[in-house]
Amino acid sequence: MATNSGPIKRQRATKACDFCHARGRKCAPKSDEAPDCVTCHDFGVSCTWNRVAKRRGAKPQPGKGLARWTLNDEKHGSRELVQHLIDLYFLQSYPVVNVVFERSFREKWHGDQIPSGQASYALLMAICALSAPRLQTVNENGQRDSLHVNPDIYLEEALAAIPNETTQMRSTEMMQALGLVCVTALERRMAPLLHKMFGFFHAALAEQGFCDEKQWKPDMTTIEREERRRLFWYMYRLEVHTSLVMGHVVRCPDLQSNVAYPGIPDELLTMSGLEMEWLTGWNFVTDLYRGMEHLITRFRLGRSPQSIDRRMLRTDFISQDHLGHQIMSQLNAAYDSLPDRFKTTTAFSSDVRCDRCGYQTANIVCTMQLVEMLAFTSNEATLLQACQTAHNLIDKISTIHPQFLRAMSLGMLQELSGFGQILSSFIGKDLSKSEYTKLRTVMLCMADLLQNLDGCLPAAGQSAKNLQHHVRDIDHFLQSREDHRVQEQIPLQPPIVPMADQTLSISETDLDPMMMIPPELLQTIPWPGEWFGPTDGMDGGIYA
Repeated sequence: MATNSGPIKRQRATKACDFCHARGRKCAPKSDEAPDCVTCHDFGVSCTWNRVAKRRGAKPQPGKGLARWTLNDEKHGSRELVQHLIDLYFLQSYPVVNVVFERSFREKWHGDQIPSGQASYALLMAICALSAPRLQTVNENGQRDSLHVNPDIYLEEALAAIPNETTQMRSTEMMQALGLVCVTALERRMAPLLHKMFGFFHAALAEQGFCDEKQWKPDMTTIEREERRRLFWYMYRLEVHTSLVMGHVVRCPDLQSNVAYPGIPDELLTMSGLEMEWLTGWNFVTDLYRGMEHLITRFRLGRSPQSIDRRMLRTDFISQDHLGHQIMSQLNAAYDSLPDRFKTTTAFSSDVRCDRCGYQTANIVCTMQLVEMLAFTSNEATLLQACQTAHNLIDKISTIHPQFLRAMSLGMLQELSGFGQILSSFIGKDLSKSEYTKLRTVMLCMADLLQNLDGCLPAAGQSAKNLQHHVRDIDHFLQSREDHRVQEQIPLQPPIVPMADQTLSISETDLDPMMMIPPELLQTIPWPGEWFGPTDGMDGGIYA
């Protein structure tokens, strides 16, 4: 075998001494026994290897790993601003969206334990994203000015921290972040993002067995169990609400859930504090939504044909003639047993606990009337009865302080959309003028209510104008028909008309098909639910 007789190439030293490394010189040992290198020997310096070796390979990039889930003043604003957003959440949103435990959250925040990782970072950003659109200050003239805070930044950060795999959503904080992003998407009218986050939430529910407390970890702390109960029932309410407003199905029904109601108040109650406890009212609102879910099922079942396909099993046996009465009798009894603080409206004050009771009162007023209207529909009520219920709701909402309505934002007033959709369901044929008169009164009263709320809800004023314009269009149509009918009857009128004939003529006029209101004019009524169409700020499609 041939061998390479050439000189062997000397290998490069893997590490130079400190002196050679600092000067970029070649470091070669003087001899095998001597510890010094040739260069250090020539310069008469000690040959050392004391410097810390650097890791080879790609350098770590900023924003990666744990450093990604930390606060940055340039991106998130100062810590004082984030603190202000947290305070605003607990002041305005928390009385309804109480998916966290306030005392525990504040202790972690002040102890610099939030954010401590991806999940807590997602939760913090979701809270800021919900509060940022509400952030306002009072200037020297007493007027409110919005601070220059971009809510999109917090929403983008929350979405970036939410993983795409349900196996990575098992922490309670990540589930809370999902719920708060759903609320933000609803209030900002981002329907695609709302459906996407709801999909993530329900996938995580199924993966964790969240709907059954028996499948929860036995070593779970009392506070974490309380937070999961709050989160579950609030998200259930949100789903029933959007089911009514947007028309989708309820994916997590009440009868298939086994989660207790929350029962631990945030405050360390004293004897005087018991009078300001508000969680009882919050739980009663959940009872209202549970009744609403069953009435929605009954409402839709009664309006869906049973023979549209080849189904062998009919479901009309679920329809109970007295379902609405049974639900309302239980809810009315529960309402009567509530403390008086949940039955009377109060002005907005500086007492946080008193205001939280006021939020429950406002929520009970709107939801109770909506459940009552749904109960009427299950018993084949008339349009006149539905209009009277809607009129009662508008009267009661008018007594609520606007600050409560503004803080509850679009969610509460979207229930007016639910009223509109239910009223529209009665309009399956032409309406007589007497029926339209009742409906017209409801439309104008709703427009007046929205007009009064324009200062605290910017979209309310435009919705009021849309309703008023639609009423004027129908009135113009009726007037033109009336003028046309009178002109046709003038040549045919006898010189003397008996009194009895005049009475008969008026009755026939009310029932005259020519004077009926065509359904196409009534099916296009711009109820406040039309707000849900366009998006505010970001386009929902980007995040969906």
